[in-house]
Amino acid sequence: MFKYLVKIILPPLFAFWLFAGFIKFTPFFHYVDTKSIGDDSVYGLIAYYKVFAPGQILIAELTQYLIVMPLWKKIVAKPKAAITIFSIMFLLCLVFAFGLAYIIWDPATKVGHLVDIGFFMTGVQLFYWISDFLILYLLDWKAFRNQTTPTTETESKP
Repeated sequence: MFKYLVKIILPPLFAFWLFAGFIKFTPFFHYVDTKSIGDDSVYGLIAYYKVFAPGQILIAELTQYLIVMPLWKKIVAKPKAAITIFSIMFLLCLVFAFGLAYIIWDPATKVGHLVDIGFFMTGVQLFYWISDFLILYLLDWKAFRNQTTPTTETESKP
């Protein structure tokens, strides 16, 4: 039970710590003004994350418990399912990122700006999910080492 709770709590927190470390130690992001939230800039995004971080962490923990852990159990049971699961997650990240980018996009700007916002949001999401699943893998690496591939009779004979 303890290890299960660690798998729920640690990966989202670690991903948020990575974001926070990136923001803190990158000089580009040091200026943060809450007035820039919603003005379609990197500064606005960073201010948003700083203001709403507690709520986002709570949502990330719930997502980890309700969605990621059942998917992770499938991946541990059948590692080949990871390709399908990760492909679907990539497509969902792309669709939701571009959907949200379209909602916040100002049509007075060029379509290239919409594409930039969409790819930026997709990159942020993929960074989060890669770090999340990497931590889960590091917590469960023994489960993947213990799985042996079955050998056929022709392979076992010298």
